[in-house]
Amino acid sequence: MALITQDVHKSWQRFKIGLSIFVAGAVMLLSISHWHIAVHYLSLSVLFGGFAYAMFGYAGIFINRFTFLKNKKPPPKF
Repeated sequence: MALITQDVHKSWQRFKIGLSIFVAGAVMLLSISHWHIAVHYLSLSVLFGGFAYAMFGYAGIFINRFTFLKNKKPPPKF
């Protein structure tokens, strides 16, 4: 849990980088994976690696949101 930070800016940056890697893997898979089976598996590994990195960043965003809800004070009673 120490790797998943509650700094939303770092987590957002990780998510964007992972999403970019995921898109690059998807483009590779759809465009050049028919050349050779090794290129196909390379594009799949890039795709899944980008997905994992993006989800790692999203987990930090998710934890930050729940921490914010937990620390939110109830409205004052009149």
